[in-house]
Amino acid sequence: MCAVGQRRRTRSRRTTTTTTTPGSLRWTAVGFAAVLLLLTILGSVVQCQTFIRRTANVCRTDEECPVQAYCERYNSVHEYGVCSCMAGYFAVTDSNNTRRCLRAATDIGDYCLHNDQCQYTLSTGNSECRDNSCQCVDGAHYVEREKRCYKTSFLGEYCRLTNNCIGNDTYCRDGICVCTPGKHPNTDRNRCLHDAKLGDQCFRDEECVTDNSRCAQELCTCRVSHVLNELRNRCLPIANKIYDLCEENIQCLYNIPHSQCRITTGADGITAGRCTCASRFHEAAFKCVSSVHLNGICEVPDNCIDRDTTCIHGRCRCIDHLIEVDGICSGSGPFAKHHRDGVILALASVLLSSWRGFS
Repeated sequence: MCAVGQRRRTRSRRTTTTTTTPGSLRWTAVGFAAVLLLLTILGSVVQCQTFIRRTANVCRTDEECPVQAYCERYNSVHEYGVCSCMAGYFAVTDSNNTRRCLRAATDIGDYCLHNDQCQYTLSTGNSECRDNSCQCVDGAHYVEREKRCYKTSFLGEYCRLTNNCIGNDTYCRDGICVCTPGKHPNTDRNRCLHDAKLGDQCFRDEECVTDNSRCAQELCTCRVSHVLNELRNRCLPIANKIYDLCEENIQCLYNIPHSQCRITTGADGITAGRCTCASRFHEAAFKCVSSVHLNGICEVPDNCIDRDTTCIHGRCRCIDHLIEVDGICSGSGPFAKHHRDGVILALASVLLSSWRGFS
């Protein structure tokens, strides 16, 4: 980058005395000044192709130079000099091919008329003058600590410099933009969030790093579809019915009362857990109900676990046409035969009465 124009110290040169007339001396001085001016302009262009300090105006006094410029001479012997922009300014060419000195921007958002005003300080290829305001171009961002625009690399993308990585608490590691330890990228990968574990304070869901967690009431907790495990460091999915996969009892008990997680190892050597009913309970319609034997107190027919029993008036009884024999509902035996014969006689009597009525 070219330095902003400043007054150069006057350099002394040795001069040799020659016998000349006043007229020839004047023409010699003018010619030398013209050659010096040409060399100065060419040297400036070669040395600084983007930001030119000299305006190419030949001058004898500062008043002959544009605003914010002064007449620069190499030494006091030469009558003519070249107009150069003051410190903090540089020469630009207007639409009418005249040069003037414009102030270089010092920060993002500074007022501008030309791109050069912004690019002098903010960056040659990554800044521009947009709506009379110095801004970074699309695909670049402003780094406050450097006061410059840099090409943007999002978290997880390739980078050459740490300044390429957008957002605070980021740096370039092995050519990839990453967050500093204890932080992680947000969803848009343009900033780093602090790692908030279960029970830690938070302000948004993105801060919670535990799988299937969220931010609720400014604390990281499990999502509504998950439950906290016993060690309070994981969120486990809640089981909805019997035989769903599980790891801990709490997964089953959350939606299925009187259930448990039973861990078994199959013939293939794979260990897995499934929700089953706890002791003294059994499965009915993918739920766990209390197991009640014959003559026990019940609430619903599903409570009665013995064969051929149902809940009748709050007790597990044998179903119709069966009787209890030694604690078992049975349709055989003398009492059962007598009961069956009585039923047959009653049906025959009803049919006979109906036939007589028709006749």
